[in-house]
Amino acid sequence: MTEPVAPSQTSQPRAEQTGERLHPLTPFVKGWGYFVVAAFAMANNESLRTNLTIAGIVLGAVLVGGILLGALSWWFTKWQLTDDAIRVDSGFLFRRTRIIRFDRIQTIDVAQPLVARLFNMAELRMDVAGGSRSDGRLSYFTYDDAANLRTTLLVRAKGEQATERPEEPRYEPPPLLVVPTGRLLGATLLSSTVLGSLAGLIWLIVATTVLEFHIGLFAGLPLLLGVVQPIWKQVVGNHKFTLAETHDGLRTKRGLFDIQRQTVPPGRVQGLLITEPLIWRLIGWSRVDLDIAGVVGGVQGDDGDERDGAQLLPVGQRDEVAGVLARVLPGLDLSRIELHRAPERAKWLRPIGWRYLAYGADEQVLVTTRGWISRRTSIVLHHKTQSVRVQQGPLQRRLGLANVHVDTPQGPTDAVALHRDLGDAAELLEAQTARAREARRTASSPVPVQTQPNPPSPDGSSSSDASPADDSSAT
Repeated sequence: MTEPVAPSQTSQPRAEQTGERLHPLTPFVKGWGYFVVAAFAMANNESLRTNLTIAGIVLGAVLVGGILLGALSWWFTKWQLTDDAIRVDSGFLFRRTRIIRFDRIQTIDVAQPLVARLFNMAELRMDVAGGSRSDGRLSYFTYDDAANLRTTLLVRAKGEQATERPEEPRYEPPPLLVVPTGRLLGATLLSSTVLGSLAGLIWLIVATTVLEFHIGLFAGLPLLLGVVQPIWKQVVGNHKFTLAETHDGLRTKRGLFDIQRQTVPPGRVQGLLITEPLIWRLIGWSRVDLDIAGVVGGVQGDDGDERDGAQLLPVGQRDEVAGVLARVLPGLDLSRIELHRAPERAKWLRPIGWRYLAYGADEQVLVTTRGWISRRTSIVLHHKTQSVRVQQGPLQRRLGLANVHVDTPQGPTDAVALHRDLGDAAELLEAQTARAREARRTASSPVPVQTQPNPPSPDGSSSSDASPADDSSAT
């Protein structure tokens, strides 16, 4: 049961005393989806296609019904600011109260889906520590109101009064870099998923037309989807990907139809992942993803699954990647970090890839690399290390090798020093534990964050705790 929050005793705007409804056009913006689904279903119904009068009546009824349902939801939804939280009451059959404390808010972004953009409206997306993706969404406002409310919430999250900071003017900061659409398309076409799907689709066409194999057209639908989906996701979703610098941190803006804005706040970065597929490496391209405290969803891994984190650069040249890394972690220069290669006997476990297994560290980060088809460089900040553990399988025991895992909050970064000599693994375990302890002692964390570490290792692994659970700076 949600505990009520006492109303503010100081002079506050009307929204903080009585609660405010969202924009009056919210029901229409949310209800148009019912109309689209109904229209698509009717397009596949032969009897309705031949009777346009009935089809029009049904579509109109669906549209009106969707708007009425949205209107009920809008009428019973109110939000208000209190001394220490934003409260959202919703639901006309089952009442629901969400109380989002300011000190639990990690980042706040302003998003504009396609229909909302037509009416100059926007949605607030708050990443809340310990909350789900839907808990922090509040839609819709006018764009200016959403930007102003975002500013107020960010100020409150820092423990300041909203009146102490003027409202942000509506402007776009000058971009640090813009990813060309041609590069996005080229990078997508050269990805392993698209190349594999294209190869299978070509083979299917040749087998059907030339070799006269009766495979069937439906067999090509998954292959066609494997080509179209990545192109749509990357080229349309990351259209005009822009990286800019604001006083709140680095801000990304992307999207052709649905504009997504995301801010990378300083001090929230847990780790970084640089991915370089084989063909990309020959061209000099790479992708950069981030682990950010409290940020959920949005990063697609090599296996196609969604992973927690934020995309910092969908595809960039090496000098652009180096410049972006230097802005996220001032003073970081990967070229100056000495990497320690895996011993040669690791080739019995990785016949080709053993040459690319390495790790290195400086006073700020630990770096691990692996993979020859798709090179993955994981970067972990010492004071964000949650634990360090050594894992050894049966074949590794025969070869005198072991893996060293450096655990961080769950996200795309997965720092593992694979197939290290036992003595080297023990030294790395102790050294990284000491580096993490010393870094936490000297580093400061702006806001305590509760995060969930990566899954524990299987039985047979040993670990050294590098981050006590009540140490908020370790997140």
